[in-house]
Amino acid sequence: MLYRRTLTREMALTTGAVLTVLIAIALVILFIRLLGDVARGELANEAVFAFLGFSLLYFLPVLLTIALFAGVLMPLSRMWRDSEMVIWFNAGLSLTQWTRPVLNFAVPLALLILLLTMVINPWMQNKRNEYRQDLRSRAEASLITPGMFAESSAGQRVYYVESLNPLTGTVRNVFMQSRIDGQLGLVVAREGSQTQLPDGSRYLVFEDGRRYEGTPGQLDYRIVQFERYLMRLDPVPTSGAEKSIRQMRAGKLLRDDSPQARAELLWRIGVPLSALILAVMAIPLSFVNTRARRSYGLGVALLLYFVYNNLVSLSQAWVAQGKLNPWVGMWAAHLLMLGALAGLFYWRTRQHSPRWRRS
Repeated sequence: MLYRRTLTREMALTTGAVLTVLIAIALVILFIRLLGDVARGELANEAVFAFLGFSLLYFLPVLLTIALFAGVLMPLSRMWRDSEMVIWFNAGLSLTQWTRPVLNFAVPLALLILLLTMVINPWMQNKRNEYRQDLRSRAEASLITPGMFAESSAGQRVYYVESLNPLTGTVRNVFMQSRIDGQLGLVVAREGSQTQLPDGSRYLVFEDGRRYEGTPGQLDYRIVQFERYLMRLDPVPTSGAEKSIRQMRAGKLLRDDSPQARAELLWRIGVPLSALILAVMAIPLSFVNTRARRSYGLGVALLLYFVYNNLVSLSQAWVAQGKLNPWVGMWAAHLLMLGALAGLFYWRTRQHSPRWRRS
């Protein structure tokens, strides 16, 4: 029908415009943050745009949710202001009949958000972590400069090489000092090189040398003579419950019964579900008083969005801390908003139905 085509076209244009503005704002904010990390030496210059893409992809589900909500709310509010809704009501359409075109438009976007949260974002987190580790290993490998003492980023190793063959990458007369768990280690080798194994890990390969190992201030040093000695350049991956949970695939997350896994699952499912509920809730919230030309629904819509978002975040935090049952936390906020949605539809339907139907 005509009203469905018109509404779908306006929703698509408005959602695209709002999403473009939100992405532009997010890019500016994230870019400033990353430049701060570069200035503090926490991020390499060449990694800024890669991490910008990673960060934007992580926030994209939330941006899509806001864009979808605004993309439904704004066209319907315009139709109220221009008295188009009154015309459609007089033609026999009810308020609930507008849910079908809204759902036809919102369901594909909600499925896209679900794909982002369940599949793409965990994959992105793994790739981001691998890229960060690769940057750190390359940064440490780049310290090896002929004729100069250089300290690793963690401060645990000091390197010195006498010469470097630029064609083969082989260095000669290598000296390296390392301090691990209070023990001092010295490696002196005739030559060395860098190598990368099939799994992506990087190693320094020393040949024909000696290693001295012991505790400073004591005489029980151990001397080992070797023909070939490998030392890994990759930093030890940082462990953290939050990072490991975010990197979990959907199947593994479903099989994990820990509170942190249930909280992460709550967020991944809650974002697309909230996007769908908010899109339908925009129908009764779009009401504009055509005589006063005022829209109180816009202020209420913003308030409901922030309340809804905070309820989901609060439920996630309580489930992760074990203060709330995972099943209650999974559905409590959504059921509450569905109740509010039903109340709004009932209120608006009663207001705009003919008097003989209300009596």
